[in-house]
Amino acid sequence: MKFTNVRLVGFKSFVEPTDFEIREGLTGIVGPNGCGKSNLLEALRWVMGATSAKALRGDGMEAVIFSGTTMRPARNWAEVILTLDNSDRSAPAEYNEHETIEISRRILRKEEGTQSIYRINQKEVRAKDVQLLFADASSGANSPALVRQGQISELISAKPQNRRRLLEEAAGVTGLHSRRHEAELRLRAAEQNLERLDDVIGELETQKTALARQARQATRYRNVSGDIRRTEAMLSYLRWRDAVEAQEKAEAGLKEISELIENTTRAAASAATAQSNAHDALDPLRMAEAEAAAALHRLTVAREGLDEEARRADAELARLAGEIERLKNDMAREKDLLSDADNAVEALGREEESLKAREASEAEHVAAAETAMNEAAEALAAAETQFDEKSKEAADIEARRKAVAGNLAAAERRLEKIAEQIRSYTDERELVEPTAEQASALEEAKAKFAAAEEAANAAEAAFHRAEEERSAAEERETELRGPLRKAEQSLTELDAEREALRRVLAANESEDWTPLIEMIEVDAGYENALAAALGDDLGAAVDEDAPAHWSHLGETAAEMSLPEGVSPLSRFVRAPAPLNRRLSAIGVITRDMAGDLRARLKPGQRLVSREGDLWRWDGFTTHADAKTSAAIRLEQRNRLQVLDNDFDAAQSAADAARRDHAEAAETLKSKQANEREVRSLFNDARRALDSARTGLNELERGHERAAARLSSIDENLSRLGEEKTESERTLEALSEEHASFPDAALIAEGVEAAREAVASARARAAETRTAHNDLANDARRRAERLAEIERDKNSWSQRGEAARGRLVDIETHLNDVVTAHEAAEGAPAVIEEKRKGLLDQIAVAETRRNEAADALAEGQRVAMEAAKVAKAADTEAAEAREARARLEAQAEAATERVEEAKHLAHETCEAEPDQLLAIAEHKDGADLPNRDDVERRLERYKRERENLGGVNLRADEEMQEVSARLEELAVEREDCDSAIRKLRTAIGNLNREARQRLLEAFETVNANFSSLFTRLFNGGQAELRLVDADDPLEAGLEIFASPPGKKLASMSLMSGGEQALTATALIFAVFMANPAPVCVLDEVDAPLDDANVERFCRLLHEMAAETETRFIIITHHALTMSRMNRLFGVTMIERGVSQLVSVDLNKAEELVAAE
Repeated sequence: MKFTNVRLVGFKSFVEPTDFEIREGLTGIVGPNGCGKSNLLEALRWVMGATSAKALRGDGMEAVIFSGTTMRPARNWAEVILTLDNSDRSAPAEYNEHETIEISRRILRKEEGTQSIYRINQKEVRAKDVQLLFADASSGANSPALVRQGQISELISAKPQNRRRLLEEAAGVTGLHSRRHEAELRLRAAEQNLERLDDVIGELETQKTALARQARQATRYRNVSGDIRRTEAMLSYLRWRDAVEAQEKAEAGLKEISELIENTTRAAASAATAQSNAHDALDPLRMAEAEAAAALHRLTVAREGLDEEARRADAELARLAGEIERLKNDMAREKDLLSDADNAVEALGREEESLKAREASEAEHVAAAETAMNEAAEALAAAETQFDEKSKEAADIEARRKAVAGNLAAAERRLEKIAEQIRSYTDERELVEPTAEQASALEEAKAKFAAAEEAANAAEAAFHRAEEERSAAEERETELRGPLRKAEQSLTELDAEREALRRVLAANESEDWTPLIEMIEVDAGYENALAAALGDDLGAAVDEDAPAHWSHLGETAAEMSLPEGVSPLSRFVRAPAPLNRRLSAIGVITRDMAGDLRARLKPGQRLVSREGDLWRWDGFTTHADAKTSAAIRLEQRNRLQVLDNDFDAAQSAADAARRDHAEAAETLKSKQANEREVRSLFNDARRALDSARTGLNELERGHERAAARLSSIDENLSRLGEEKTESERTLEALSEEHASFPDAALIAEGVEAAREAVASARARAAETRTAHNDLANDARRRAERLAEIERDKNSWSQRGEAARGRLVDIETHLNDVVTAHEAAEGAPAVIEEKRKGLLDQIAVAETRRNEAADALAEGQRVAMEAAKVAKAADTEAAEAREARARLEAQAEAATERVEEAKHLAHETCEAEPDQLLAIAEHKDGADLPNRDDVERRLERYKRERENLGGVNLRADEEMQEVSARLEELAVEREDCDSAIRKLRTAIGNLNREARQRLLEAFETVNANFSSLFTRLFNGGQAELRLVDADDPLEAGLEIFASPPGKKLASMSLMSGGEQALTATALIFAVFMANPAPVCVLDEVDAPLDDANVERFCRLLHEMAAETETRFIIITHHALTMSRMNRLFGVTMIERGVSQLVSVDLNKAEELVAAE
């Protein structure tokens, strides 16, 4: 991949979009201090994934955003886009389909959104993806090929451990370091997960034991809950019965009130009928009064209309008189307009005749002027053509003369340079030829290196075997650690449960007498049966001195044997002799056998089931409820015996696991010691091999350099001889061509004569053109005036015709208005006659309206009396209905209580009321209990359930879930162990690969450094050494050098200029071991004098020719600027704002040579 372009937008001082092209060869960046040159390097490092704001000369990463000036506001974002040429398809596989790769990084201020956003070809990616992309291309934000200001001095003063980073970059193991670091992090995380898994497994085992105890409590809780359910069913039934009785009582009261409501309703209906009749009589009276009032109103409105009509007649007379006056004025105006139009048409006709007469006499003058103008134009064109030809010919001759002169001078300089180079190469060849002593020393070094290499290979093989044995021992120890942990955990759990049972059993033992229960052994599963059969009798002693004890009375008589097919309890219980008589009278059956066998029992006999049910000979029966304390104690004694046996077996297994693990741990310790010893021998052999390789490499490099230089000198001498011959021929040809050019003075005289002819012809052409244009303009203006006269005549004619038409219309309208005025003069007298007749009719209408109003008032009085009677009847009926409403509310409340009782029955017992007695197990025909007694019994049961405390009803389910979780965690623990083994192996492989690559890179960098040092100092020697540790991954890098005429010593004893040049040689040595696509040097030449700058620039030119790297040099040194292929200048167009300008020096040289 090749870097081709960097685009900066709003980055630091580059506020405007700026493109910086990265081309082949050497590119220089110059400019005054503080103008923003180093911002270009920082933009490159930033877009390649730099994460340190301090390294970018900022307090925070937002400092890269343009912060504004007095003239420009701050930006809210900054972006840098780097373009790569991938035509060679060397990019990672996911990007190799593109010929061009564009990497961008954008940063936003915090208030605007997120921080940096990375994109590759417009697709958003992680910062790590960008960093790995450049790391694979031997570049990146921390690449040694990006040398910032002060980095040379930092390298000089750095500790050897810090200098090792350069070697790691050259070896390309920085990626391996990050991968190893990630693997170590994952390893620590996996070990922590393993510890957490062990803790969780221990907690779950403890939780499982607690859940088993909670499951037993849940059984007792369910039995008490059954009693509560039966009691709640009885209480719900009693509440439902009381509600039904209240409902029946309310319904009887409703029946009585309904009869009273019927009587009062009939009385109210009669009163309402009388009231309705009175109201019906009012309607005709209201109608008569309304009709009389309406007639009076119509007459009044008619009178007001006549008054308005009289006013309108007077206004119309006045309007018509004004219209007659206005029409007479319009007739006078139109007559004046008609007279003006006739006068204007006559004047325009006279002017038109005068212009047409002048037009006929000027046609001949225009034709003559046009002919003269055309002839002058043709003469001017011919003169200009001749002048152009003369000028072009003169320019071509002069350009060829200058070009030949420049080429001639260049050829002379080239010939002198070739002669100087031939002399220099001839002198150098005499110094480079190797001697016989040098060849002998090389053969001895080869033999020494072969012996050291054989010893190192043997030591490495032994080291790998020791490492494999140690790894196998680690895996064996890890493999045995898991079974040991499981065995110890199982042993601890068994011991804890055993001790807990012992404490529980010991707490219930009597201090004076040993109870019978402690002397009994019961088969597993028959504990409930024995507890149900004997109950509290198991607490008595066998000793006859005890207050309550068992006495031995002999065996049971044969006639007292159990029914056929029933096994006695004594078969499953081993007890003292006094208890045999009791046990033989107790039979063990299943629940389904009880129905037939109960009636066959003899006095004193009883039957029990394994669940704890009891059937006695006298009919007494109890069903299995929660386990009794005796049953629980029997189970605990049986469980303790099982635990004792399991504990012995677990103790043996744990001892065996400890022995196996101890043997594996001892083996691992031995293998680790052996590995350390073999590693020490391997490191010694490797150091000896390194020493031999260094000596051999120095001799081989010296021999190869001498041979290569001799070959290069011979090739250069041959090439320079050919170039000298060719330059001599070129110089001779150019001299002949330069002498053949004509005299420049004669050519100039011809050009001047042609220029004077052109001036004369141009003046004649202008004169004729002016005369012709004057005549043409007069003709044009005359034609325009004739057209305007024609338009004006048409306009005035149209105005006259329009005036005549309007005059006729006005006369017609005036006649109509006069006729209308005469008709309107008689209207006021007619209106006055109509008004007198209306006044008589209004007086009659007022009398009729007063009589109708008196009749309506009498009818309204009668209606009010009937309304009072109807209201009293309605009040009595309403009181009766209110009484019924109260009874209905009581009945509804009773019904609600019935429904509430049903709802409560559904909620508590999930049954209908008629099913509650069955749920409560109440016998048919028996008296119902008192409701208060039932409520007290329910409260007692609830208190008993509350006294049980918090009960986990899901204990059984949770115990199963915990067991399943334990199985899953066991699988996860095995996976975690496997992952830890794999990670340890991977870390070892990464260490071996990094160590090998680091040693190979050291050899390459050391050879490059020695060669570059000799080239930069024109002699001397230098080398690199690994110090402070045997392991290359932990060793430091020290520099030893001896400039010409000085002893070999560390770099700290050299002068400042020598230190800077040596550090530069080291940076370039690392760079040559793993060339990057781009190399940026920021003021590296600052501490160097002119002679060292010349060497530095020569080295840059050689490296640019040998590699495909593109070099960018930021400098203030004039000598460095002169050796660049192109220059970019950075200036401050205004304070705080940078601008980039460029100059291609190669093209500039070509232009100078062409001139």
